[in-house]
Amino acid sequence: MPSYRFCRPDDIPYLVRAVNECWDVHFPDTSRMTVDRYREEMKTLDVWPSNSLVASTDQGPVAVLIGTKRAKEVAVLRVGVRPDHQRQGHGGHLLLSLSQKLAVLGPERLVAEISLSIPGATDFITAAGYRLEALFTDYLRQPAPVEPVPAELVVPVTVDELEDHDLLRIPDDVAWQRRRETLLNRKDELAGKAIATPERIEAFLLYRMSDDGSTVEIPALAARESERRGLFLRLLLRHLAGSTELPLCLPRLSEDELPSALLEELGFESAEEYDLYSIAATPA
Repeated sequence: MPSYRFCRPDDIPYLVRAVNECWDVHFPDTSRMTVDRYREEMKTLDVWPSNSLVASTDQGPVAVLIGTKRAKEVAVLRVGVRPDHQRQGHGGHLLLSLSQKLAVLGPERLVAEISLSIPGATDFITAAGYRLEALFTDYLRQPAPVEPVPAELVVPVTVDELEDHDLLRIPDDVAWQRRRETLLNRKDELAGKAIATPERIEAFLLYRMSDDGSTVEIPALAARESERRGLFLRLLLRHLAGSTELPLCLPRLSEDELPSALLEELGFESAEEYDLYSIAATPA
């Protein structure tokens, strides 16, 4: 019978092993978890070892849950079970254990972003009591010529400058990697472009190279509410598209973040989709 336990910072090497044997084993095309990568997720995504669990037998880990912690909620980033131990209730038990802990210690809201490409994942999370809240979509734009944007219209901007101007007003219902906390955590790896008038910054985007180097990711793109909002966003995306030979990716975009007509006009196409689920922590 497996034993279940929450982890500590000194368990990180074992958590990494558990992720590789219980989660990454189902996705052979992805890069394996490493201690350095896990620590990077602690820094950028607020992964907490104490909100992560491992189920183990004498032969090693058989199931793993990787959780985060922020002021208002906890995101479940991964729940994986070793192939030879699937359908024995281990994943559900890990979710329940975390829920019971958070009912006491908080925060009491849990969320999970579930890729629709993973067979059975939505059935698993709904069976655990999670309810559907929103849909996120990856949008990709393949390299293609664009009409040049006059260089004087676009200026560099940093995350700190946007924060100083109170422009990182990111809604709470966006994907975890698009949240204000993630942007601040990643500020040293994010570059920015903005359109500014003499009075203020009108619009901005933040971008980074994807972890595998295959795309330029845009985790933030926003403009002040005005009749020229669409124009400003269009100019920024055209400018970035014209400055790289890599595809552009708007990862896990929510339905309300950008007009679909603007995305289509600029050549973005929908790719992978994710459902956002949530649940309130339940006492034992």
